[in-house]
Amino acid sequence: MVSALTMLSLDEMMARYASYEDHAELVRHRFVDAQSTLLELYSKLVFNVLCGNTDDHARNRAAFWDGQVLELTPAYDICPQARTGNETSQAMLITGNDRMSRLSSCFDAVGHFLLSRKEAIDIAENQIKSIISHWGEVCDEASLSATDRTILWRRQFLNAYAFDDLEEDAEHLKRIITGF
Repeated sequence: MVSALTMLSLDEMMARYASYEDHAELVRHRFVDAQSTLLELYSKLVFNVLCGNTDDHARNRAAFWDGQVLELTPAYDICPQARTGNETSQAMLITGNDRMSRLSSCFDAVGHFLLSRKEAIDIAENQIKSIISHWGEVCDEASLSATDRTILWRRQFLNAYAFDDLEEDAEHLKRIITGF
């Protein structure tokens, strides 16, 4: 297994410069089945934003290496972070100098993942609906108390800040979580 930090030729002191944009470029050139891998990587980025996992640093992105090909590992070390304010950011840059934990930032990066904006919005919509529909059963499976569920819901998971700055074609995503 090799971390994204290593794949991007960065050391610990340079980790703050790791980006999904550069990771996507690496996937396009060095991974097996780049198209589906880019879709998977993008989906993981969106999920990190939706669940409040801002601990998505380049050591928590990795690939299996068999000496010839790279293949993304399953997601691991997902740790929704408590928020004291509204605004938050991802550990890795999303695109350019933007690391803000918003779907709009993810949508701005779609070209790096060879996705259309509509495909990206559909990914987000499907994840939002899945989080909502499976919330109760996942909380039951994890034996979360009512208090813990309340603390996580709409604070870490589906936090309102993730929906800031959406353009008109993605505004409906807010209505899914607010019920309007």
